[in-house]
Amino acid sequence: MTVTPQHWGIIINPKSGKKKYRRQRRHLFQTLKKLSIPFDYRITHFAGHAIDIARYFVENQYKNILILGGDGTTSEVINGIFSSSITDTSKITIAIIPRGTGNDWGRFWGLTRNFKKSMGVFLARQTQAIDIGSVEYNIEGNKKTHYFINSIGFGLDATVVKLTQQLKEVLGSHSFLYTISLLLAVFSCRHHKVKISAEQAEFSGKMFTMNIANGCYSGGGLKQNPFALPYDGLLDLMFVRRPNFLDIITGLGALFRGRMYEHRMVKSFRSNEILVQCDKKSLMEADGIMVNGFSPYKIKLLPQAINMVIP
Repeated sequence: MTVTPQHWGIIINPKSGKKKYRRQRRHLFQTLKKLSIPFDYRITHFAGHAIDIARYFVENQYKNILILGGDGTTSEVINGIFSSSITDTSKITIAIIPRGTGNDWGRFWGLTRNFKKSMGVFLARQTQAIDIGSVEYNIEGNKKTHYFINSIGFGLDATVVKLTQQLKEVLGSHSFLYTISLLLAVFSCRHHKVKISAEQAEFSGKMFTMNIANGCYSGGGLKQNPFALPYDGLLDLMFVRRPNFLDIITGLGALFRGRMYEHRMVKSFRSNEILVQCDKKSLMEADGIMVNGFSPYKIKLLPQAINMVIP
C-alpha cells in the first residue's frame, strides 16, 4: 500500500479509559471513512509497545500520528519518533485524543477526555510547532537517551509516579491516586545531594524534589512550573531543598494553589540545557514513566522539533 502525506497512523492504548474504548474507536473509524481520510491503526499490547509502533510508522513514510491514550502513550510515541532513523522530525505531526488518567499534557492545550470535543480539534487540524526534551544518562558506561514531551522529575516527583503505578495495579486508574501518592511520598521520600549546572545558574544542595518542565502541569493537574510553555525554546526548572516539617505543610498548600515557585525552599530558573549530577542513584520519571539510569543527567531542549494538532 502506498502511504500518502494525508495518511494517519493511529496508535490506540485500549487500557487507557477502557470503558468507552470500543465505542470511541468505532466512531473514530466511521468518521474517518466518511470524510475519506486514509488511515491505518495499531493497538498497543504491552508497556513500550507504542515506541515500536511509532518508529515503524515514521520509518514507513507516515507523516501524521494520531494517539488515543494518556500521557504515557504519548510519551512512548515521542520516543519512537525521535529514536527512529528519520532525520527531520519537524515534518511529523501528532494529534491526541486523551483517554488517560492524569492527562497533564492535554490539559495545557485544553484537550479533555470529552471525546467529541477532542475529535473536533483533530478534524480541524490546526497545528503548532512544539519543543521536545531529551535526557541523556548512563547505564553501565553506555549512554542512553530518553525523550519527553511534558516534564521529567526526580526525588519526590519520581516517588509519586512510582507509588501511583503501584496503586493503579491494585485500584485501577483513578485521578485521585496522584493525590494519595503525593501525601504518602512526602513522608517517605529520600534526599539526595545534587549539583545543578546551566548557563543561567549553578547550585548544589540536598534535593527533596525537582521537576524540569516543557509543559506546566504534572501529577494529575498540579502546577509545579506554572510558567512553562512548550513552544518558547526553554525548560523551566523547579528545585526544592530538603524541607523541615513546617516547610512540608506550607509547601503542599503552595503546590495545590499553583504557587510553589514563591516558597522559600524553592529555587527556579529557565534554560535550554541543564546538567544534573547526583551523589547516588536517584529515581527519575519522564512524562509519568519511570526511567532507569545513572548520573550525570544531561537535559536538553529540542526547539520546534515536531508539530501538534491543537485547538
